[in-house]
Amino acid sequence: MARCRGAAAPVAAHGGFYVEVRVPVRSPRYVFAAADPDVLRGLIASITTPNLWINVCAPRSDIAPALPPTWEIAEPQFLMSAVLPPAPTLVAAPAGYSVETVDEDGTGVLQCRVLDAATGALAARGRAALADAATPSTAVFDMINTSAGHRRRGLGTLVMNALSAHAVRLGAARGVLVASPAGRALYRSLGWRLHAPVTAVRIPPPEGGTTG
Repeated sequence: MARCRGAAAPVAAHGGFYVEVRVPVRSPRYVFAAADPDVLRGLIASITTPNLWINVCAPRSDIAPALPPTWEIAEPQFLMSAVLPPAPTLVAAPAGYSVETVDEDGTGVLQCRVLDAATGALAARGRAALADAATPSTAVFDMINTSAGHRRRGLGTLVMNALSAHAVRLGAARGVLVASPAGRALYRSLGWRLHAPVTAVRIPPPEGGTTG
């Protein structure tokens, strides 16, 4: 995710990682592969800054007891993965749309955009990045989104297919992502497998502040 969102490489911290996410807005976060109650309680007690997220691969019930009443829990998320087909077939864009996928920096940070052919408006988008450009076995998919007026037309599937095909050409054999509840249904239909729930918590920003 760090490469997808233009962030510096994650830094080891508290048994997990700290990353300065910058896209779509600045929202720094700690990320943990599992819930350690002692570590979480200590870290939560040390944080006084709003909008500093803690993301943990664990269910809400494992995290909620450690939270002060001023903290909030985001909607559930889900860590998923899939084996990418070695010779994916590109899906054509539906009538009225065009699709473009580019390698932004020449090192495996991919951006896919689906445009309304009549207006040029952005209808759907997504990003993917090779987890390690030197040994590109895994691609991380992120920020897959279809605009409200263009949903239920197969554009999410189109974005995932285009990103997967380009990632495979660059050497990826496996995909990883964190899905929203709505996205989970799409990814499961495409053969992605659920690994763990992801719980994200923070002190919320002041009313009218940036949500992150």
